[in-house]
Amino acid sequence: MNKRLTNFLFKIDSSVEHRNYLLTVREAVTILFPFILVGIYVELLSNAIFHRHGFLNNIYHIDQWIPGFKIFSRYFTILNFSTNGVISVALTFLVAKIAVRKSSESELVAGITAAFSFMMMNFNRSVFGHVGHYETNHFLEGSLGYSGVFIAIIVGLTTGWIFNRFTPMNEQKNKSFKQNVSLARRTQKSIMPVLTTLILFAFLGCIASSLFKNGTAGLSSSPIQFSFIGDNWILGSAILAVALNNCLWLLGLISFFDFNNVNSSNMVQNLEYAIQHGSSWGAPNQISIHTLIDSFANIGGPGMALSLVIAIIWRSHNKDLRIIGKASFLPSAFNINQSLLMGAALLYNPLLIVPFLCTPVVSVLITWIALKFNFMPPSVYPVSETTPGFLAGWLGTGGAWQALLFSILNLIIAVVLYLPFVLLHDYFEDIREEGASNEN
Repeated sequence: MNKRLTNFLFKIDSSVEHRNYLLTVREAVTILFPFILVGIYVELLSNAIFHRHGFLNNIYHIDQWIPGFKIFSRYFTILNFSTNGVISVALTFLVAKIAVRKSSESELVAGITAAFSFMMMNFNRSVFGHVGHYETNHFLEGSLGYSGVFIAIIVGLTTGWIFNRFTPMNEQKNKSFKQNVSLARRTQKSIMPVLTTLILFAFLGCIASSLFKNGTAGLSSSPIQFSFIGDNWILGSAILAVALNNCLWLLGLISFFDFNNVNSSNMVQNLEYAIQHGSSWGAPNQISIHTLIDSFANIGGPGMALSLVIAIIWRSHNKDLRIIGKASFLPSAFNINQSLLMGAALLYNPLLIVPFLCTPVVSVLITWIALKFNFMPPSVYPVSETTPGFLAGWLGTGGAWQALLFSILNLIIAVVLYLPFVLLHDYFEDIREEGASNEN
């Protein structure tokens, strides 16, 4: 790569590396990563094996030969929600705790305050209008998991900032933990930042629940429906949709778009045609958001995540990155990539952001060419969410080998696009480690 371009990228990467708020988020994610890793494997077992419509269960009919399948299913459902379902609450606590300057008397209080504030931001307004015998959840459960990561980071950083403003500088520098601090003294020091934070986020939560049906979840998990006029707009709309979706993933706004619900009438027409004719060749809506993105541009999850995992395992020599890549390979193969997104610092990594945004766009273009010139049939059959990404197109077309070929082609090209950025990431990390060793 051109030396001038490399130096330019290194300056950008280094400037981002030294941002205090990013260092705070990365430290919080590092602490939380073991729980994230356990959670994604629990999700894999729950959704792919011990779910009635799971991919592996549909193939091997596990529910018919494993005794107590329903018990296992319930157990992993509980375990899945208990780990992945509340990950944002834990992240909020850690971000706030780390964001507070090392004042041992307030950092834990800040973390607890942030957790309370995060729950206020996700209050369920339907509780006020609820009538009937069945209880309504007071909080939006969907936003307590990965879909609430962005809000969790904002709440945590804001809480830390408020506590820093109320803590005198001389006390912030005192790192010794005083076991004998009286209740009155601790309360006196904490009451103002706690009260300010809770009032602020209660107010913001009230506004969010008034403006959005699902509160802050309306910002991060409600699908946006697209409508298109004619085939001429579909390619541009698909590129825009996949690029915007991946940008939001990078910010922590996970699951913003739901491509399965876009142009659902076209999907039904295609499926009816395939059932009547025994093949998806010649389906009336060959090019759509669904046929372009679902089966071919999200292999391993947003950003063609499986290709990044392969590139890391193949060529990266960075120890931390290789551990993340190896641990994430199996879940990414089944389109579960939260560990990769969080662990590899994809949230705010300027180097890996470039291929993360570009690879799905390239895949959309290749798929559009293949469908436009009838090199393969469109994907019309529904497949499980945990279907391996490189098989989704093949199964969705009813077993067309052309679809499998283009899926593998998209995956290979994505690996090639990721590879130079993974190598650059390793190179920059080596430079930083060498500089640190020279200083010591």
